[in-house]
Amino acid sequence: MKTWDAIIVGAGPAGCAAAYDLAVAGHEVLLIDKADFPRQKACAGGLTIKAARALRYSIEPVVRQKIASMRIERGEGRATIVRRHSPYCFMTVRQEFDDFCLRQTLSAGAQFQRIRAIEAITSESAGVTISADGERLHARFLVGADGVHSRVRQLTNMGAGWIWRGFAVEATVPVPNAAAHDLVFDFAAIRCGYGWVFPKADHLNIGLYSFAGGEAIDRARLSAYIRNRSIGSGAECIIGQHAAFGATQHKPAIGRIFLAGDAGGFVDPLTGEGIYFAIVSGQAAARAIERDFASGISAHEEFARATARIRTDLGIATSGAHWFYQNLDVGYRLLSVPVLHRFLLNGFADGSDLASLAARVKTLISNLA
Repeated sequence: MKTWDAIIVGAGPAGCAAAYDLAVAGHEVLLIDKADFPRQKACAGGLTIKAARALRYSIEPVVRQKIASMRIERGEGRATIVRRHSPYCFMTVRQEFDDFCLRQTLSAGAQFQRIRAIEAITSESAGVTISADGERLHARFLVGADGVHSRVRQLTNMGAGWIWRGFAVEATVPVPNAAAHDLVFDFAAIRCGYGWVFPKADHLNIGLYSFAGGEAIDRARLSAYIRNRSIGSGAECIIGQHAAFGATQHKPAIGRIFLAGDAGGFVDPLTGEGIYFAIVSGQAAARAIERDFASGISAHEEFARATARIRTDLGIATSGAHWFYQNLDVGYRLLSVPVLHRFLLNGFADGSDLASLAARVKTLISNLA
């Protein structure tokens, strides 16, 4: 039986980020997924500048639109327009983005295999064995990057007691001249979340995000939201997706097994952003594995160190989400202060860590008081 240096379960942004770095470093990497690519994926498809910078290659071929302004709403006619000279984010279609990342990863030397289901995972001192589709696959290391309902997490019991979930539902709305529409975050649409409108050149991606449970968002509610905004002639391709939170509360690795992206709870509960954290957590897993091969440093300990700042940021985002969504009027008023929203949104888009951003925001608020 062939022994791979690493098997990566899940060929989304986290899995491709891990597989790409390992393949470039010369390792034998097998990337497995239950889907053929390109495949449909629920995601608004907005990439922050920090997410694009984290990737090892340009995503220019799949960028539909570059966004340098946004509209922040709080109902009853209240709206704040935020602009800057360079883009806040890049608009992509997630199906196209994921397929592009996979092709880049395969070009770097990784191998891909489609599987229907993983039946079992056995971890030993020298490696990990996966039983899938009647076949046994063996590797020195395993990275579970298989999303919010991670089979790797379930079979290894790595998610016991810490995973909690948000939910989003989205639709494609064809409109003429979609590029002329504003990017919108609407904090009046959901009690503990927001509505969004993301322009994609030939269509709009419109959705609802709920950070906490207890508030139903479904196809009917999204359709009503789109009608109320008087946008387009109707919604197409309505799909929903959970987001997994909790990376601050769990062991990021057990033995030779790591969790990255949604599988490990690496999602920002305040914004629902997952792509950036998927990329950097996948790269952290690759770096940990590479250092183990190169110098014998424990990959388990290295991954914990490599994800420490990420998990600190997500802890701050979790506290921020609880405060912000319980105090939306106050939060919106703060975002309406020009010096504050420029500083906060610029820092977030460009990749400032949340710990330093939070400290500087406190100073700004004190100076404004």
